[in-house]
Amino acid sequence: MGEWKPKHRMADDSDAREELDRHVRDIDWTDKAVEFGSRERMLVAAWMQQTDLVAGEMRRLYPVEEQRDTMTRWVTIRVFEKITGTPVESKSTQWNWNGLWDPTEPTSFCGWVRRISLPLAQWNAKRVLRSGTASTSMFEDEDGHNPAFDDASSTSVAGGTVTAAPFERNPALRVPRPVGRIRERMMRAVTDGACEDAIRIARETGLWHHTLDTLDTDTACTLMLAPIPQDMAPLLEHDPHPWAGMDEAVRLYWPTQTSRRRVWQPDLKRAVQRVAAANRITEFDVITELGTMAARLISD
Repeated sequence: MGEWKPKHRMADDSDAREELDRHVRDIDWTDKAVEFGSRERMLVAAWMQQTDLVAGEMRRLYPVEEQRDTMTRWVTIRVFEKITGTPVESKSTQWNWNGLWDPTEPTSFCGWVRRISLPLAQWNAKRVLRSGTASTSMFEDEDGHNPAFDDASSTSVAGGTVTAAPFERNPALRVPRPVGRIRERMMRAVTDGACEDAIRIARETGLWHHTLDTLDTDTACTLMLAPIPQDMAPLLEHDPHPWAGMDEAVRLYWPTQTSRRRVWQPDLKRAVQRVAAANRITEFDVITELGTMAARLISD
């Protein structure tokens, strides 16, 4: 079983990826093999390390070689941990165990690796890169715009490679994306710490929906916080709305979701209150509906 080796360059080779997927499927996934730390899981993780699956995704995000190499190494180790269920560098006490790889799922292994690599990089880049390589601030313009992070995150998430599965698996998924100070706090938590820190803020402030518990931490964080590209956000105004009076709330809401920075919309709260009062629902219901519309937009 250990003699076969995958091709190294498969990020742009669908045949090579299918070959790896086939070998993963052909493993006899007994109860013992599925256990974390099993020989079979270790073998699959070793196959992943021999490929450029993670490196291929990092090439899309980081044009600077030094940054790209740093993030490739960091993400590869985290993906290895998610495949094997054994810690290498991170603390397993902080893991969301539901986010680890499940070999019994009838999905592409290569697709899974590529899907989780992007949010792992996007939400940890500033913290990882701050610790030694070229200063990331060198890519910022005078307004603080940083294409290595801002554009890469928005484009890749909107491209559907990160969060295409959640709404397919659970059509009832609800995503109360934050606005204002809470969004600012959660963004800062992700930048300075990890997704778990941002999610803790969401829970503490009541901005969490129980359906998000079914997702791994990175996907939940991406759905709640990933900026929507400016050219896509206005499309929300054309989505069907479930309640009367939603048009104004949508128009005021979407600009708050297009940037990592806080966008001041003083009339949004009043618009949300009017929709809630007119339809005898809660303000949380309205924010959750708006957020879910936005999350669907970036995951399509």
